[in-house]
Amino acid sequence: MAKLAYKRTGTESDLPLLLLHALPLDSSMWNSVRDQLGDIDILTVDAPGFGDSPSGEEFGDGSPSIPAFSEAIKELLDDLGIRKVAIGGLSMGGSVAADFVGTFPAYVAGLALMDTNITADDADRKAFREDAAQKAEAGHGYDTVKDWTTTMLAKETSSEIREDLDKRFRALPDKSLAWIQRAMGARLDRLDAPSLVDGPVYLIRGSEDVTCSLESLMNIALRAQHPRIIEIDEAGHFTADEKPTELAEILKEFYEATTN
Repeated sequence: MAKLAYKRTGTESDLPLLLLHALPLDSSMWNSVRDQLGDIDILTVDAPGFGDSPSGEEFGDGSPSIPAFSEAIKELLDDLGIRKVAIGGLSMGGSVAADFVGTFPAYVAGLALMDTNITADDADRKAFREDAAQKAEAGHGYDTVKDWTTTMLAKETSSEIREDLDKRFRALPDKSLAWIQRAMGARLDRLDAPSLVDGPVYLIRGSEDVTCSLESLMNIALRAQHPRIIEIDEAGHFTADEKPTELAEILKEFYEATTN
């Protein structure tokens, strides 16, 4: 059975902070944030087909599926003897985190959603993802994300960060990008997820993120028992790269709120 690749750092505990990455990156996206979280027990995983994880076709029945990703996360936690996590996800990772909460709420002590939407895609978005998947299958996945270093980042973001993200975008795995785009297009609406969390629910966005509005986070907050909305100034969609220090401080606060 396929297993997700993972990395665990810090002092092991009974409640790690599980962080899920954005598309089209892998869990190394969290490296700059991880470096500033000290001894906190941090667990990151690579999405199916990304980083060191097996291809998506090896999970579940092989068809593109966010629930299959969630099930693989549960299996990893079970293998590691972990029964509770504080879970956070950025962009695609937030959608997966919400699906995990909706499917396995007993495993979740706190939820942090970053620069993400947790509703199902509408028809236009589904069509966009299918077009991107077809281009990726033809070997042109980079063409579907190459503009993101302009359109998805804050205007203040440095050229060094833009160039580093572009380099990582160029290295994306085409076949896996096609699989995950279709999985995202088929995902369920998970607006119910925040209501299933007894602990803190943090809703975080870059103040210049064009894909995740403050209004959408306020809508999610209405469904949470203990919500907190935080905006990071001069950041766009990829806050873990654009503002790792600021995001790390927020995640540290989130983790402390979850464990206290």
